[in-house]
Amino acid sequence: MATRIRPVAGRPTAIYLRCYPCDTVRMLDFRQILERCSVESGLGGATLFLDNGRRSTEPLVALADLTRAVEAAVCEIVLVPGPFVFSLDDAKAAATVRRLEEAGGRVVEMPRPPYSATTPLVGMAAAC
Repeated sequence: MATRIRPVAGRPTAIYLRCYPCDTVRMLDFRQILERCSVESGLGGATLFLDNGRRSTEPLVALADLTRAVEAAVCEIVLVPGPFVFSLDDAKAAATVRRLEEAGGRVVEMPRPPYSATTPLVGMAAAC
């Protein structure tokens, strides 16, 4: 399920999330944490781009929208919980990060590591 949200004027920060299979609860947790990190880091509100339930090998509508928003200088900073949201294949994820950065964006992993797979999401907001 892709959520297409138009970038909001005056909000140069974006959040990108993708999970396969679709995980509504975990994505809501990540969304809330990244929104909080954005505000607490002085970046203000962020525009959400969500490709929940999509494989990285499928067309990612929200990622394409995000890329266009970065190219048009509507969004500058892209917050992600990690590059895995782009692809579980490290090389493909790195290529997407490069593509966004070459388009003028800056991909920022938040909350900032180190944290582990066993770190509760509730505690991650403190790492912003």
